[in-house]
Amino acid sequence: MKFLTLMLTLTLTLLNAQTALPEIPALNIDASKQTPKPIAETSIEPTGIMENLAPKEPTNTQENNTTKKVRDPFTPVITPKDSGQITNAPQLDLFTKTELILPSTARKIKKITLEYQNLNGSITTLEKELEGDIDWHFPLILSQEVQPKTLNIPEKENFALEEYFNFEVTKNSVFLNTHLTLIRDFTLASPTRLILDFKAPSKKPLKASFAPKIPTIPQVSLDTHLDFYRITLDLDGQYKYNLTKDTKMGNYSIELY
Repeated sequence: MKFLTLMLTLTLTLLNAQTALPEIPALNIDASKQTPKPIAETSIEPTGIMENLAPKEPTNTQENNTTKKVRDPFTPVITPKDSGQITNAPQLDLFTKTELILPSTARKIKKITLEYQNLNGSITTLEKELEGDIDWHFPLILSQEVQPKTLNIPEKENFALEEYFNFEVTKNSVFLNTHLTLIRDFTLASPTRLILDFKAPSKKPLKASFAPKIPTIPQVSLDTHLDFYRITLDLDGQYKYNLTKDTKMGNYSIELY
């Protein structure tokens, strides 16, 4: 009887202890919300730094690949001129003379050296051996004397070669009138010659020549070459030339310098 009373008392005590304990709140976890998103579905929004690093569209809309004019590869970049000579002849500043003052110790002249510039711009030195006594009181004079006019040399000459070419020649110029078309003009050396080629209207062979009394152009000749006529002007030395033409009037003017 005492044993049953003790067991009943212990049971009641345990029941009272369990009712006195505080309840533990249950955690409400939604498993569907905790599932991470796949990597393929995530997206990163661009920031201001990435926008600055992104390539910008060109602001110059005046010319692009669609509007840019394409150059023909068979067209030369530089357009050649009708003649390879200088268009404007330089104004000549002729040398006349200069004086060389010698020191008081000078007694004999031995050699003179002259340096000059050629047509192509190169520099050449000319030396002349001399021998003789000199007086230092007087200067040495280097001058270029212009020869006086000779009565036998005319200022200009007029002549014709066949019925196609009419010439007027002076010391430094040639005037030519012809209705034929000029094909080309150039110079040859040894001896120096100025060549003018004109288109021949027919296969009629022509050959003529004339010897002016002007020393600059000692001879002018006409010859037939295939389908063109060639005018050859012999020159007394090397010159540059400037050729101007008036195709409507058939006039060709050549200046030698």
